[in-house]
Amino acid sequence: MSRIPNFPQSLLDEHKNWHHARHNVNINNPPPGYGLEFLQFHRDFIGRAQAWYRQNGLDPNLIEAWVSVPEAIRRTPCYNQAAEARVLFRPESFASADELGRFIESSNLHACIHQEGARLFGEPELNDFDYAPRHTEFYNIHNMIDRWYRNWEGLGRFRPDGGYWYGSFEGDGDEILLYNSLFGDWWLGKLSEQSAVGNDPSNEMRVEWTAIGDSRKFGPMNDGRLFRIWDADGDGKLEVLFRHPTQGDWMEGKIKNGRIGWQPIRLKPFGQPDDSAHGSILHSV
Repeated sequence: MSRIPNFPQSLLDEHKNWHHARHNVNINNPPPGYGLEFLQFHRDFIGRAQAWYRQNGLDPNLIEAWVSVPEAIRRTPCYNQAAEARVLFRPESFASADELGRFIESSNLHACIHQEGARLFGEPELNDFDYAPRHTEFYNIHNMIDRWYRNWEGLGRFRPDGGYWYGSFEGDGDEILLYNSLFGDWWLGKLSEQSAVGNDPSNEMRVEWTAIGDSRKFGPMNDGRLFRIWDADGDGKLEVLFRHPTQGDWMEGKIKNGRIGWQPIRLKPFGQPDDSAHGSILHSV
């Protein structure tokens, strides 16, 4: 299915009005603030549209994120593979979410995916801001872009003693994942509000830390191996992914019930128009 039946006109109008109000923006050089607005508007919009979609009993599998852009789109002249590589593998090169959003627009990634997706799947409306949201591929695209955004949000940097990452790993909202390279153990920090002591009526935030496991058998994570914090299975939670430095296998660390569990994963290719995933997805071995 592509066209979503009985899609609310109010949601179509909201998306149309957002883009029409910014039709004078030079997408090749968007102004400061535009990138963050682009990312946040679409995150909020697809969240509400998908809530309506599910409430009406429609198949949620049809609107899941593409884990990667279909190869048929990536091979087109308009698609900037170097820009894609920066977004996927060097998100730390973006100083802010605004810079990330502006880059996704100015590099033509967003526009090219819509343009070539419309051609590939035979849906001209997918390349029309006025009507694209009533097609399932719109959510494949924008859920994927939101994953790029979440990947940036979940970044941290390795330090001599380990590394840390912000994002949603097990619960809802912001959490901190901490890796201690000295002992090879992992900790999850959850933010909580605590009433201040004394006459100050304000509350303060504190972090409650829990040991969730270790990865000692895999060696130090900060040894230069391929490593990423990524929502690999599309459940809205970030996982730890790394390539084993000697065996070459990809491993996934997923936090569940207060523990981090490790399992090998592999890439299973998709990408043809008749495949529901239209991309590549990570599966457990």
